[in-house]
Amino acid sequence: MSTSEYLAFIPLLIYGLGLTNLLGEWKRIFVWKEIFIPYTFMTLLLTEIGVYNVFIYQRMLAKLEGLSYVNYLLFLIVPILYYLATLVFTPEQGDNTREHFIKRMPLFYTLVALLTASNFIFRLEESRYVNISRIIFIAIVALCGFTRKIWLTYVLIFIWIISFLMRGSVIAV
Repeated sequence: MSTSEYLAFIPLLIYGLGLTNLLGEWKRIFVWKEIFIPYTFMTLLLTEIGVYNVFIYQRMLAKLEGLSYVNYLLFLIVPILYYLATLVFTPEQGDNTREHFIKRMPLFYTLVALLTASNFIFRLEESRYVNISRIIFIAIVALCGFTRKIWLTYVLIFIWIISFLMRGSVIAV
């Protein structure tokens, strides 16, 4: 096993924990009294973001060879922010989905903005349109968190769908 494969274990584990936490909440999508449309779409959005980050992770494996410990810690920022966002996002058992979502909007959207911004730490070879949509996404995410306007969540979902369509053709290297 190479050094990069060995060092990749912890970030992938952290993504796995976040996805496990999030996928456990998919049950709320199928319980009529728990359905809250913005929460449902944000669940899908967070799931896709986690899977996409794992998918593109293989592009960064070569960067792990000869990496210093401090740079490795920087490398962990993205998965840790993802995991924290999923923890803040998911309600406890018995909590009302809508109330939890609205109550946690400032913290959740702050973490999502930081998560999105942290993707700029690593210079990935992505379309500039992906980066432009990421910057717009960060601005709207920040607005969502501070204003708690649900309609802005729908704007985010629209941008995410556009971004998804642009990223859909990314090929594993």
